[in-house]
Amino acid sequence: MKYGWLHGGKVSVPVAMAATQAIAAQSGRFVFMNAGAATLNVDGSASIFGFLEAHAHTPATGAELNCIIDLTAVFRIPVNAGTYAVGMIGDYCDISVANGIQGAQLNASTENTLIIVGGDAVDNKYVDVMMNPALWGTALGADA
Repeated sequence: MKYGWLHGGKVSVPVAMAATQAIAAQSGRFVFMNAGAATLNVDGSASIFGFLEAHAHTPATGAELNCIIDLTAVFRIPVNAGTYAVGMIGDYCDISVANGIQGAQLNASTENTLIIVGGDAVDNKYVDVMMNPALWGTALGADA
């Protein structure tokens, strides 16, 4: 199973990585920006910035990785919790990390960081999502 960018736009920018960010294989790689550094989204992350194009590793603090920030992009990520159903298309869901794997939390929509656009209704292995444009960026002004 290949997780990551599926289709749509692929506009990207380099981002510097925060400390101790372990990027797992077979995982989502969504990040938010914190003080100019990309941090992997977890359950409770209130914003989203992009999706890293990276292999499984722990990059050095400050290492620059390519990050897809295109709001028209569709990404395939694992299902961490809940069960995908076709009726979820267009619904919001959260991101969670379970056993080091970033995936969709289909049984929660508190932060609403992702929008469901498809998925695996047979085996519940994956869900196809887009970033929620209402939560994209840092929600801070440059003068903050």
